[in-house]
Amino acid sequence: MAADHAPGAPDTAEMVLVHRLFLQEYTAAVALVRAVRAGDTARAAVVAGHLGALGQMLTEHHRAEDELLWPRLAADPALDAAVVARMEEQHEHIAAALARLHRALPQWAAGAEPDLTAQVAHACTVLLPALEEHLGDEERHILPLVPGRFTAAQWAQLSARGRAAVPPAHRLYMLAALGEAAGNKHRQEFLRRLPAPVRLLYRVAGRRLRRRTWHRLSTTPGHRRRAAA
Repeated sequence: MAADHAPGAPDTAEMVLVHRLFLQEYTAAVALVRAVRAGDTARAAVVAGHLGALGQMLTEHHRAEDELLWPRLAADPALDAAVVARMEEQHEHIAAALARLHRALPQWAAGAEPDLTAQVAHACTVLLPALEEHLGDEERHILPLVPGRFTAAQWAQLSARGRAAVPPAHRLYMLAALGEAAGNKHRQEFLRRLPAPVRLLYRVAGRRLRRRTWHRLSTTPGHRRRAAA
């Protein structure tokens, strides 16, 4: 992630951070899903809710690109037509993988049957390489073109769409997860982008929020109540 951008220029590093968030969370989700024991519907429901929120965010991320980014770049002479075709195909593959995953989630959450656990874990596993390839292509071929073709205000529309797509119940977790995705190297840059009250919330409770929510994803409600007793 670039640490700086010219005043008034689009801040493309923010999108790179969002990409890191998706890869981080879907990679971790594979182990979370596989760890759900047969019949543990309480934990399956929590993990399914997490995956549903991630899927909603990723779907809106791509929908915003389809509506706000591609119409301005698809015919750009600086962009190879083969790259455009490949990335459009990647969008389709990711959308299909997400659809398979989300079709399985309600039944898995209701029964936590081993075959459905394997199906959900496999859907996450299949999604990852397609997502990694696509996001890498975006960062190599698309983001370098943005500063000369978008104003900061035009680019900010994508960020606004992304923030609006985060379900309210998941916003604090995603804030903490973004800080984790930024890593030590880029965390100060991440914090500078936040409004002052949100930055204070992260500094006071961000890492604790991350640990608490990860514990919620990793253990069943019954186990958590016994541990707290």
